Amino acid sequence: MRTKKYSALALVVAAAGLSLTACGGADGSDAASGSGSTSTAASGSTDSKSSDATGSDSSGSDSTGSDSSGTKLSDRTGTKAQSAGSGSASTSASTCKTDHLTGTAAASGVKNEIVVSLKNTGSTTCTMHGFPGVQLIGPDGLGDTGPDAARTDAKAPTVTVGPGEENRFLLRWIPDSKGKKFTRLSVTPPNETVSEIVNLNGLDITVPADGGSSPDVFVDPVGYHVGSGK
Repeated sequence: MRTKKYSALALVVAAAGLSLTACGGADGSDAASGSGSTSTAASGSTDSKSSDATGSDSSGSDSTGSDSSGTKLSDRTGTKAQSAGSGSASTSASTCKTDHLTGTAAASGVKNEIVVSLKNTGSTTCTMHGFPGVQLIGPDGLGDTGPDAARTDAKAPTVTVGPGEENRFLLRWIPDSKGKKFTRLSVTPPNETVSEIVNLNGLDITVPADGGSSPDVFVDPVGYHVGSGK
């Protein structure tokens, strides 16, 4: 009987020990779990702060242009330069229009060559760049047309023409005594589609009526400029 009682008591103690062990194990697991969660949260918080700090640095680089790599500063500088260039173009003089130009012709001092002046009669400054279109006109009206002037290989400058100033170009030809006489010019300024009639005032041009197989009339680009604007 005493042996049975001892065994029962031992079993009770053993069971109690197992219970305590189980409880301790659960507490340890919870603690470990809690510790792991806290560590994870702390890690996440640290990562978030690190990310926020990184974003803040990047934003600062964008706003101040002080990125250590130089990339942002380069991008911003390029954008500004481009923006400044666009602003300059928008505020610069516009292209000279036919409506605000008056053409006249005069001798240039060289045989078989005349100078054509285009005067800015408008109230604002304008610019010209390129070759004018020139067609010869006969004495019998606008339908009495002759050859178009061929462009030379001269380089075309950009010329600024203020109000009242003139921009000029040269026109030369190969004379033909058996050709047709032309007494006027139809002149279209560069980058325009509307032409103006310019009287030659006795400086008649005599060339083949159809221009033949090769050009007989040649035009230089605008740029023989008279005035203060350049």
